[in-house]
Amino acid sequence: MDLSEIKFFKSYEDFDKAKKNQRLVLATTKAKESYTSFKFKKDDTLLFGRESSGVPEKLHKNIKYKIMIPMIENKRSLNLATSAAIIISESLRQIIL
Repeated sequence: MDLSEIKFFKSYEDFDKAKKNQRLVLATTKAKESYTSFKFKKDDTLLFGRESSGVPEKLHKNIKYKIMIPMIENKRSLNLATSAAIIISESLRQIIL
């Protein structure tokens, strides 16, 4: 069962048009909802920003679904690869099981 698909877009506008009818789920340290309580769907697009700065503020404001990995207060956040692996594995667990 192939659950992944990689597509490239020339611009954010092209990406936005292609995803109009799908949920974008942003992983961000600014979210209030934990990834463990979020109910993932098969057609969700998971979005991860830059490790240093996240996603641009305009994009952050336009995305409805935001999730985070709970962290101990005043501690550094996980690196991007680790965060992506944690969230992707939880989304696959929910979708497959």
